[in-house]
Amino acid sequence: MLIELEKARARNNLVRIFREDLEGPDGWSDGFVVAANEEMVVIQLLDESIRLNGYQILFLEDISDFVHPAPFNDFQKRVLELREEEIDVPKFELGDLGQLLIDISEEYGLVTLHREESESDSCEIGRVLKADAVTYELEEIGSDARWFDDTYEYDLYDITRIEFGGAYEEALLLVNDDLGDDAFELSDEYDDEEFDEVETR
Repeated sequence: MLIELEKARARNNLVRIFREDLEGPDGWSDGFVVAANEEMVVIQLLDESIRLNGYQILFLEDISDFVHPAPFNDFQKRVLELREEEIDVPKFELGDLGQLLIDISEEYGLVTLHREESESDSCEIGRVLKADAVTYELEEIGSDARWFDDTYEYDLYDITRIEFGGAYEEALLLVNDDLGDDAFELSDEYDDEEFDEVETR
């Protein structure tokens, strides 16, 4: 499989990757291979509007099939050319998974982590502060673009999909930066004097 992925990268062709055990037969990812090794592949994602939209790292052991070139490869490459969108290769090196997460967090600000075997319908978004051989510590950001007050520890090898550099991560960072002093979670504790007493009948 690695040889075929490298062929797609060398030919600059779009690929469609399936992970049927994790996503079912109707789920796939379309993108351009920008890096690969014996364990994982990095693709620059192509979204439904035919725009490059961040990156995805998948593990080769989870890939059930992939198509090269992907459907409508020539058309979609032509659209990107006319829009002057170019494939951009991330600067980090593939290697130790924990260090990779730290490098992505430092370079892109946020990383989205999926643990589909245990949490199929959710993911965590944040920045990885540290990692060892089996766990990583994540400072998470909520859908309101505020950092959580606490950090959380997860099992490193529960991760099944990694995403970063996309429009949603960019939107979270944009709003978080604009929040200034309110960039962290709002406290659940309020001063009763801030509220007028409501008279009940």
